[in-house]
Amino acid sequence: MTEALFDRLFNNKILICVGSGGVGKTTMSASLAVAAAKRGKRVLVMTIDPSKRLKTALGLEDKSESTITRVPNQQYAGELFALLLDAESIFREFVTSSSSDPTLADRLLKNRLYKQLSTTLSGSQEFTSLLQLSKIATDERFDLIILDTPPAQHAVDFLEAPEKINALFQDKIVRWFIGEETHGGIIQRMISTGTRTVLSALERMTGSQFMRELNDFFASVRSVQAKISQKTQAVEALLHAKTTAFLLVTGFDSAKLKEAEELNTYLRSSGFSLDVVIINRAFVQNIEMTEPQDEALASEYQRWRDYHAGREKLYLEYAEKWRQNLTVVRIPDLNRELSGLPSLEGVADELAKA
Repeated sequence: MTEALFDRLFNNKILICVGSGGVGKTTMSASLAVAAAKRGKRVLVMTIDPSKRLKTALGLEDKSESTITRVPNQQYAGELFALLLDAESIFREFVTSSSSDPTLADRLLKNRLYKQLSTTLSGSQEFTSLLQLSKIATDERFDLIILDTPPAQHAVDFLEAPEKINALFQDKIVRWFIGEETHGGIIQRMISTGTRTVLSALERMTGSQFMRELNDFFASVRSVQAKISQKTQAVEALLHAKTTAFLLVTGFDSAKLKEAEELNTYLRSSGFSLDVVIINRAFVQNIEMTEPQDEALASEYQRWRDYHAGREKLYLEYAEKWRQNLTVVRIPDLNRELSGLPSLEGVADELAKA
């Protein structure tokens, strides 16, 4: 990256790193935070599930989750902080602070269905990371906040999470299940129309009072409906803000590059600001080798050359297409362990050279 490109990225208030799972988003997010701190920015990097080595590098190993930590052993022109997100505690705090009735909030938090949904529901981790981002976005202690998006099968899940969560808590769904005060919902109608035997069988299979838990869940949800809707709108506004930029990280293989192309199309069609694509762990470049004289070795050498040429062609196809609108950065496979802050500084240097 050129210094001009770094400046353009780091002059935003929020930088969101997106991409499918296993492409190195977390490492790239942390390394970009290091690069920004070296250039004088007070930076917070937020992540939800870093590897143990990255936890160590960021000084998060023995820290409680959802606590902002100053990264130790840094000597930068700016300052680097890290935050490990705990989805369950963030949503619990949101429910408690948002409920119109503390008793209903307590019932909701104790509900077994809620406990299951808050940790496993599609979009729950993504939504809680956005909740925390919107809470910290106006914090004047930080010049730049970098969000490492949660691991997901499809990166689009992150951007669609607010809509999914909001849909679950919509009033029409609640009314369908539990009804109005004068008219029962589907659960009351089921119980009142001779289906107690079915419900009992269902409860035996699930090992819990499933339908009662479901009824209680939706009855308690009403206390946080308004805040869920408000927060969803606020998150959407934050994602589309002029001070928010997206950075796409992808891997160097056909499946990852295809996913990245689909995500790029989605981001542009949805009005999000995407500046840079980082192609991570690219095949090692510029290896000088002399063709061996031995026939067997020469055959292996040619196969290796053909393989390398095929990957290079694949890279160029996507890179040339993306370069019409984006800056494409290629980071080689560094083939070394991430062990401490110096490793992140090394990756930051590779980004600067790329």
